Amino acid sequence: MKVLWFTNTASKYDHGKHSYNGGGWIESLEELLNKEENIELAISFFHNEGNEKMKRDKTTYYPIFVKPSRKAPIRKVINGLCGNLEVDEIIIPKLLEVVEDFKPDLIQIFGTEGVFAKIQGYTNIPVVIHIQGLINPYLNTYFPPNNSRINFLFSRYFFLQNLIGSGVYSSFLRFQNQAKREKEHLSIAKYLMGRTTWDQSVCQIFAPSANYFHIEEVLRPLFYDNAKTKYELHETIIIVSTLSATVYKGIDIVLKSAEQLKKQTNIKFIWNIVGLSEDNPLVKYFSNELKINPKNVNINFLGKKSSENLCSLLIDSDLFVHPSYIDNSPNSVCEAQILGIPIIACNVGGLSTIVTHNETGILIPANGVFELVSEIINYNQSPTRYFEMGIKARIKALERHDKEKIVESLMETYIKILK
Repeated sequence: MKVLWFTNTASKYDHGKHSYNGGGWIESLEELLNKEENIELAISFFHNEGNEKMKRDKTTYYPIFVKPSRKAPIRKVINGLCGNLEVDEIIIPKLLEVVEDFKPDLIQIFGTEGVFAKIQGYTNIPVVIHIQGLINPYLNTYFPPNNSRINFLFSRYFFLQNLIGSGVYSSFLRFQNQAKREKEHLSIAKYLMGRTTWDQSVCQIFAPSANYFHIEEVLRPLFYDNAKTKYELHETIIIVSTLSATVYKGIDIVLKSAEQLKKQTNIKFIWNIVGLSEDNPLVKYFSNELKINPKNVNINFLGKKSSENLCSLLIDSDLFVHPSYIDNSPNSVCEAQILGIPIIACNVGGLSTIVTHNETGILIPANGVFELVSEIINYNQSPTRYFEMGIKARIKALERHDKEKIVESLMETYIKILK
């Protein structure tokens, strides 16, 4: 069976050259599928260095390089200011060239919002879209309370970025256009893969006639092989969150919660933030907007981390907090669970599928600053309850992210689609 993936990352093509907090789950899935005798895999993706086809191990890679025109700098600014997306007339022929060269039996698209999903309308080969996030619900809750696109348009931290089309305001406009494109893609989708009751319910709205298959995600290998083995209440509680430079990921909730902990309690704590640096414009914006200096409320911004460093950091932490306003099933939470770290997360999107309240973690309301502070106080008073939830979460996560079961489900789904 020949399967072609269109992905937003280069997977193992240039392994080691790219990483966000150590890499991604698509690499792990590629590695597992390469062990299957009945699968011949190809992966295609945008790449900024060239478009030469290459085969390594059992995977054929098709990097897609879109040569910028002479008007690229001006066009880039205009596109950024307007939130314009890729030009289909340029991209679609390149996708079709990949399809024609590899001649797959099945095409799998990772993500609903990208141009790759348009291939559905240009081929008779079965296409399945693998749900990651869902842009329309994300758009619905893009800005935190008391903020709007206007705040970010005129903010001194983003003004120059907005002028060249790379600031929060421009990103929001692009998000709006991606949401429209996502609706188009889902309206003609025949096959979808998802993993939470939330993404399935959203797909029922935008793709009511599509066949939906439940497929769990593979995590990075390192996290399967490690676990927190010693639970104890430390004099200083170590809290950790993994956040990206995205408005709706909840950096404002972290700042406000840390301030409340500092002012209203005697609890000693450190709050480590992985994925963001102290000088990130979003950090500066919210610090200024809320008049909260991160250093004064025990917040450390650690930037991006390798898999090894992140794994060690999590194991040495007491609580993992996920403050996002919207999410499907974030790998950061799943990785913390499989290590056995007690979880506190906002009950948004698909989080209730992966965290069972009061059993494998704690769910609090969206923007639940005071609820979050209360749970950290509860942890300080009754840590054993949280330790037990961490242990149960690891057991559940090992079942949910079982590599053999995931590959088996994926292979069965491929066969069902082809039949």
